Amino acid sequence: MKEDYSYITMIERGQMILKELYERENSIGVSELSQKLDLPKATTYRILFTFLKDGYVIKDEEDKYRLGHIFIKYGEKVKDEIDVHKVSRSYIKELALETKETVNLAVDYEEQALILERAEGERTSLVARLIATTPYYCSSSGKIMLSKKPESYIKEYFNKNLEKRTINTITNYKEFMKEKKDIDKLEIAVDNEEYEYGLYCIASPLYSQDKKLLGVVSLSGPKSRMEYKGIEELKKELQNMTEKINREIKRIGIKA
Repeated sequence: MKEDYSYITMIERGQMILKELYERENSIGVSELSQKLDLPKATTYRILFTFLKDGYVIKDEEDKYRLGHIFIKYGEKVKDEIDVHKVSRSYIKELALETKETVNLAVDYEEQALILERAEGERTSLVARLIATTPYYCSSSGKIMLSKKPESYIKEYFNKNLEKRTINTITNYKEFMKEKKDIDKLEIAVDNEEYEYGLYCIASPLYSQDKKLLGVVSLSGPKSRMEYKGIEELKKELQNMTEKINREIKRIGIKA
């Protein structure tokens, strides 16, 4: 039986559209979307119409599209099937209650830190604006992930044209390798207003039974408030909690 390549192409185009909607902060119209993805406008419309009918996208009053709420349900199911998420959930909530700062659990996904779980502390617009994925180089969780990569990979990564989001953002290999020494030694990474001005984050790793990186737990909040509470004290609380999670991971026997 011959494969229907036109059908496969349509699926690929649908995936392109969903990926673009996922990566955008705002909704987008048919014309702009078709131009951005270099797809025929009629094809783009047909795919969006099908997705709209089944709840995969939402159309607003300006006839612009964004991802549908159905992905929340799908995302929760995927998260629940990840062992590190199951083990960490209660500890993350506990740490947020203790520190009154937002705590995230993230995993490595396509050169980004992908947040699986978030427990909110004191409300702040800075943390509320955080999206589900952040690049390696300018987030505390991402720095932990990047630090575990081979040196050749790190060098190649910093050959890219990385956006300098603030004056503190590290965008070159030599600067990062200096910081990597502290990350490796202390098992903690810091985002000191490198992703966004006013936002301070600290992160600590979670390891599988076979000593491979499983995920990262981070603590985020306004820099001024975290300094008032004591950065070093918050680091200790974070590491105490990640040590508890790591002991539980070892006890259960989770492997990467």
